[in-house]
Amino acid sequence: MEDLVTLPGVGRKTANVVRSVALGLPGLAVDTHVGRLSRRLGLTDETDPVKVEHAVCALLPAAEWGAFGLRLILHGRRVCSARAPACERCLLADFCPSARVPVVGPVTSRRPRAGRAAVGGPDQ
Repeated sequence: MEDLVTLPGVGRKTANVVRSVALGLPGLAVDTHVGRLSRRLGLTDETDPVKVEHAVCALLPAAEWGAFGLRLILHGRRVCSARAPACERCLLADFCPSARVPVVGPVTSRRPRAGRAAVGGPDQ
């Protein structure tokens, strides 16, 4: 880690990616998704990425850090987005403290793409 962060353009997040993916060493890359989901899941209250990294790493065996981070990133992109988490289809909703928070305001859905009718719409 100490050597990697001395390279131009390489910060702690990138160094952790290199450690876990390229070198097979323990490393938890904390991006926006990892930070957000770590807080939503109640793993930490920290907002600083380095503090999030230390808090989450303390909960897991070192061998799991890279894979766990990747899972959080993908879950944050596909299900638990920042603005509209899809709690209704989330596999973690049963124990996620944030899934129990009531939705404030109207719930809106995406409009169907061109050429596709909405389910239950006039074409159905």
